[in-house]
Amino acid sequence: MFFAKLHPLLVHFPVGLLVSGVLFELYGNFQGEKSVAKAGVFNVRFGFWSSLPVVVVGFLGVMSIEVKGEFKPFLSSHILFAFSTVFLFLGVMLLSRFRNRTWGKVAYHFFLVAG
Repeated sequence: MFFAKLHPLLVHFPVGLLVSGVLFELYGNFQGEKSVAKAGVFNVRFGFWSSLPVVVVGFLGVMSIEVKGEFKPFLSSHILFAFSTVFLFLGVMLLSRFRNRTWGKVAYHFFLVAG
């Protein structure tokens, strides 16, 4: 039960980093402000890496609670969105190596916005 109570406290930190990172990076790239774009890249990377322990804590929290029938659809969609977010930002991390190519820049920004 400890992890189920800890997860909601931790989850807001990586979410805030990811959202602010995406906004900073898009604004910085499209307005030509390199320092803002760099701050966005930092926030996205730090948000991705800090989301991994939060996912583990959330998984341990799910294992420690009893899930009732009416709660199962919400919980399964919550888990789906959590893993989708982590995998999309994993794609952002991998595509960041190809940002100097045209196709890489397009794919990178697509994954960034989709995340």
